[in-house]
Amino acid sequence: MELPWLKLLAQPCRLLLHALASGPSGTLAALRVLQRVQTREEPGGFSWQGFTAALCMEEPTLEGPEEALAVKPRLLLLPVVCQRNLFSLLQAVAAVVPADCIRQLLRAARGDPSPDPWVQALGDLLQRGLQGEESSPPPPALTAACRQQLRCLCRKIAQRKPEGRRKLNWCSSEQLGAAGDAAGSLLPGGKRKKVSEESLELDEERGGKRVLLEEVVFDLPGSQDGEDKAGVEEMPGETAGDRSAQSTAGAAPESSQQDAAGEPGRISQTEVAAEVQSFIQMHGPRLKMLLLQESNRSEQSVPPELCILSNCSASQLEGLCSFLQLSTCPEQLLVRFCSWLLALTPDLSYASAAVLAEQLFLKRVLSLSQPPSRHLMAALTSFCSKYSQPFCRVLVAPVLQEPGEGVEQTKLVCELVEECLEPDYVRLVLSQVLEVPLSERLLPVVLAVLGRQEALPPELFDLLVLTLCRQAPAFATSLSYAKLVTAVLTMYQSHVTPAHRSRLAAALDGSNAALKKSLQAMLEGVPAR
Repeated sequence: MELPWLKLLAQPCRLLLHALASGPSGTLAALRVLQRVQTREEPGGFSWQGFTAALCMEEPTLEGPEEALAVKPRLLLLPVVCQRNLFSLLQAVAAVVPADCIRQLLRAARGDPSPDPWVQALGDLLQRGLQGEESSPPPPALTAACRQQLRCLCRKIAQRKPEGRRKLNWCSSEQLGAAGDAAGSLLPGGKRKKVSEESLELDEERGGKRVLLEEVVFDLPGSQDGEDKAGVEEMPGETAGDRSAQSTAGAAPESSQQDAAGEPGRISQTEVAAEVQSFIQMHGPRLKMLLLQESNRSEQSVPPELCILSNCSASQLEGLCSFLQLSTCPEQLLVRFCSWLLALTPDLSYASAAVLAEQLFLKRVLSLSQPPSRHLMAALTSFCSKYSQPFCRVLVAPVLQEPGEGVEQTKLVCELVEECLEPDYVRLVLSQVLEVPLSERLLPVVLAVLGRQEALPPELFDLLVLTLCRQAPAFATSLSYAKLVTAVLTMYQSHVTPAHRSRLAAALDGSNAALKKSLQAMLEGVPAR
C-alpha cells in the first residue's frame, strides 16, 4: 500500500522510514541514518518532535472488506515490519529521544484494535523504561546465568582458535554487565558510548562467528568437540549439503583460472552453461519458494539457503537472478530479498554485489518516469548502505551517462548523495560526474555533492574548477551553473588557490553567465591563500 503522505515529511524523516521498512535489518539501517544526520552536524540533530508529530497525526483510511472510512494515526498505517523496527530503534536510542515523544508514540500504538504481539511487547518494554527512570534502572538484558554461559562459550571458542580471542572482547564481563544499556547507543552531537561503538564496529567482524556460536550452543551436526581446526574455520552457514554444492559452484571459476594460466583443463561454453543450469536446478526452486512465501520466518531471519550467494560465480549468480526474475519481480519481494542481503554474512564479494546491483535495480531505475515507490526506495537504501561501491559503479554511473532528461533518475541520485552515501562514495559520484560532459540535468548532482561539504582531494577539486571553467560558455543563461559556482566559492573557499581564481575570472569574463557580476564580485572577495 502506497502512503502519499510520506512525500510531505522532511527528508531525514522520510529516509528514516524507508530504512525502517527495509526488512529485518531495518533497525540497523535506521541507526546508520541517524548517525549520518548527526555526523553532518545539522542544527539540533534529528528532529524527534517533528517525526513523532508526523506519525501521530491522524489520516483517513479505508478499512475492511467493506472499505469503511476510518481515521487512524499514521503510525498504524505503516507496515508491521516498519512498526517493529521503529520500536526496536526507540529501545536502542531511548537516551536521546525525548520522553514525551516516546509516550505519544505509545499512545498512538495502543489505538490499534488488533495490535501486533511483537510491537506490543516492545511497547511494554519502552513503557517500563519510562516508568523506571525516576525509581530504579531497568533490569539487565542478560541474567547472571546467561552471562556465565556466554563467558564459558567464548572461552571454549578462544581455546579452539586463539587468534580469534581479540574478536571476542565484546563478551568481556564489563560489557556483558552493560548489555542492557542499549539506550545509550547514541549521544547528543553524534557521539556514541564506547561500548555501543565497539559493538557496532565489531558487528561485521562477529557476523562470521555467529553461526559458529549457534553450532556450539545448539550442538548442530558437524560441531563435535573433536572436530579438527579446519572444520572450525569453515564458511558460516555451511552444511554438508552446501559444501557439495559449493564444490560444484567453484568448478567454473577454478577452470577459468586454469584457462587464464594456459593450463590443461579448458572447459567449453557448453560445459559452463551446463554448470549454471545444474546450479539453478539445485538452488533456484527453493529460493523462489522462500521469496514468494509470506511467513514470519522469512521476515525475521536470513534463509540458510541464501549463503550460496557468497560462493557462486558471476555467471551462476546471473542465471539465478534470471530464474528468480528479480529484475521484474514485485517491489515488495525486492525489499524482502534486499533485507536478506543486508543481514547476510559473510558479505558478498564486489563482483557478486555488482551483478546483483545490475539485476535488481538498473532496469527499474533507468525506466523511472515518476518518483520511486517506498518499496523501491527502501530496497535501494538498504542495498546502498552495505554495498555502496558496486552500487555507484554499476547503477549511478549508467544513470549519469544516460542521454535525455532523466528527471526522476537525477532526483534519485541527488537523494542518495544527500542522505545515504558515505563521504568516500560521495567523492566517487563527483568523479563519475566529471568523467562525462556536464549537462543541465547533472548540475543538481554536483550541487548535492557540494552540499555535503565533504573534504575533496586537491586533484578532484582542480578537475571540478577546470570543468566549470571550460564549460562556462555552454551555461550562459543557467541559474544552476551560477548556483554551482557560488557553492564552490562559499563552501570550498579555503580550497580556492590563486590559479583557480584566475581561471574562474577568465571564464566569467568571456561568458554571458547568469549573475555574472555577482559571481565576479564574490570571486574578488575570496581571500588570497
